[in-house]
Amino acid sequence: MTEQANGLLKQGISQYQAHQFEAALDSWRSALILYQEVNDKRRSGAALGNMGVAYEALSDYAQAIECYQQHLDLAIEIGDRRGEANALGNLGNACCAREDFDSAISYQQQRLAIARETGDSRGEEEALGNLASCCDAKGDFPAAIECYQQQLAIARESKDDRVEYKALKSLKLAYKYLADYQKANEYRQLQLAIVRQLFLTNKNSNFVQLAETVGLNPVEDFAGADLSGFDLHYADLVGADLRETNLSRVDLTLADLSGALLSGANLVDATLCNANLRDAELSGTNLSGADLRTKLPRANLTGANLSNANLSSAYLPNAILVEANLHGADLKNADLSGVNLSGANLNGADLSRADLKNVVVENTRFAGCLGISQGMKIELMQRGGIFE
Repeated sequence: MTEQANGLLKQGISQYQAHQFEAALDSWRSALILYQEVNDKRRSGAALGNMGVAYEALSDYAQAIECYQQHLDLAIEIGDRRGEANALGNLGNACCAREDFDSAISYQQQRLAIARETGDSRGEEEALGNLASCCDAKGDFPAAIECYQQQLAIARESKDDRVEYKALKSLKLAYKYLADYQKANEYRQLQLAIVRQLFLTNKNSNFVQLAETVGLNPVEDFAGADLSGFDLHYADLVGADLRETNLSRVDLTLADLSGALLSGANLVDATLCNANLRDAELSGTNLSGADLRTKLPRANLTGANLSNANLSSAYLPNAILVEANLHGADLKNADLSGVNLSGANLNGADLSRADLKNVVVENTRFAGCLGISQGMKIELMQRGGIFE
């Protein structure tokens, strides 16, 4: 009979993993009956715990709590401390899901006490995380932070990278909720340092995926970071906030930066060949010496430094380059149609075969430019261009 019950217990686990929650519940319920018939209280508790998990998956929290409570009662009766801890943790999670935060916190505190009493560091780590989540959900961020910090210390001591990354992310977010942006940034910097070390250790890994593994959000967490010298080709940075980010010498070949915010970023000598910079915000960006043989339609490059940049065959229709520094830039075969170059410095730039249709050149400097015919020079001067 016990063997049959064990088989049903395993069957239920397989069904649960296949998201067949009702079927798993039936299997565990049948296993429970068999365990009760032979008075196996430990395994009866395990079956009840599993049933509670299935009820939770079906959003039936009242039934889940009833199962967990029965599991807790049995565990206490037979002195099963591990089972007691598991039941308390499950009760805490279920109560938290029902927004009964005070009960949830009480259960998690009891579970934490057992973990510490029995020297279960992994259980302590998990209990602290669950307790922090309950405090977080209740809006008690200082209490949540205290738990996350304790969890982080244990994770570092036991070299549990997964929990360390999760704790760092949670601390960053908690301090953000408290509007303590300085502390939030301290934890973000710790995350970035870990990513940098991991990436330098294995340069074949996907940087963005690596950052997400550590708990960073590529859309908002790279702003102001030092990513210099990284290989970020093919990186998906759509809409990412990269303002003031150090991207000097970075390889962004074929990266998707459409709609990205790059104002004030350092992209000196960066490679952006065939990167997608459509609608990107690049005002005040330092792109000196960068390889920009790519598409930049409607990109805002107001005040950007593009001196000696390679823009040959670049696609820039309707881009904004007001007050931009294009001194010595290579613009051969570039599509500059409709571009606003008001006040820009193109002294010494190479404009051979560049498309200058409808370009705005009010107070734009063209001294020493290559590739401009006499007829085009006269036309540009009539539109406000300066060739002195």
